[in-house]
Amino acid sequence: MKAVVYCDPLSVAVQDVPAPQGDGVLLNVEACGICGTDLTIFKGAHPRSKPPLILGHEFVARIAEDREGFAKGDRVVCFPLISCGTCETCRSGQPHICEVLRLYGIDEPGGMAEQVRIPAADLIRIGDHIPAAVAAQAEPLAVCVHAARRARVKPTDAVAIIGAGPIGTTLAAFLRQEGVSSVKLFDTNATRIDRLKEGGFDAKLVSPAAYKQALAEIGRSGFDVIFECAGAEQAVTDALEHVRVGGRVAIVSIHKGALPVDLQRIAFREIELIGTRVYTRADFEDAVAMMGRMTESLSWIAGDAYGLTDAPDMLRDLANGAGPLKAIVGV
Repeated sequence: MKAVVYCDPLSVAVQDVPAPQGDGVLLNVEACGICGTDLTIFKGAHPRSKPPLILGHEFVARIAEDREGFAKGDRVVCFPLISCGTCETCRSGQPHICEVLRLYGIDEPGGMAEQVRIPAADLIRIGDHIPAAVAAQAEPLAVCVHAARRARVKPTDAVAIIGAGPIGTTLAAFLRQEGVSSVKLFDTNATRIDRLKEGGFDAKLVSPAAYKQALAEIGRSGFDVIFECAGAEQAVTDALEHVRVGGRVAIVSIHKGALPVDLQRIAFREIELIGTRVYTRADFEDAVAMMGRMTESLSWIAGDAYGLTDAPDMLRDLANGAGPLKAIVGV
């Protein structure tokens, strides 16, 4: 079968590899998303991923065999978290932040391939009516569901999202779906801002004047909730500066190292700084359940799917700041 294989830093190829054998349910993959973690692996910067590795942890597939409660042809998405089940964190009921958490497509072979084997317990059924390019976004949508819940967003909150990449944009679409009327996106990429405006998002190019204008538009001294989705030090600084007294800042992006943070501002203004990591099983299942209602917005975010053989070029383009907002590989 053909698969997208991480070979070395900055080297990914579509290769013929043996069909997956052993335990788990055999799946015929329909589509797989490319995310920021895949780009980190591509650059050779992920601390755990080692070549050769089949990429992909955001995928939708069809069951290829009658097995373990599934029938051939059933449509599923993969819950990609692999928790140990024995560490203190897992035993406390938080396996999504397992002390040795692993994922398919990062630590184990993933779904950017014609076929993959996944344990039945990690498969969640999804309706046939959901387009493949939308169904492949169940995982990033779950990230957004989890972040919104951690930040306790209410419909009346004034929300800012700093970093309008795939996660930031999906989060804005989700909050809009949930009835949050004031959601403003900020990004440093002017081309992306223009595209987001065309898609009906309230988006602004990052600058001190832009934050000031956005707050004037909502008539508040600061945002109730700010999501930091950029993974940049300046984004954290901006979030702490523009959240209201007693407001909440949720760190959704994964930063590569320690950053200086203004602890005095946090203390004096009683700002709540919230960490988020991936999602719970309930978050993921709820994301799958709401995909029908979000088909239009998620289709816009992804656009058309690319072919499996396009994946290496797509990874290179994305690593260089080009390519679509959300890249989906059709298999």
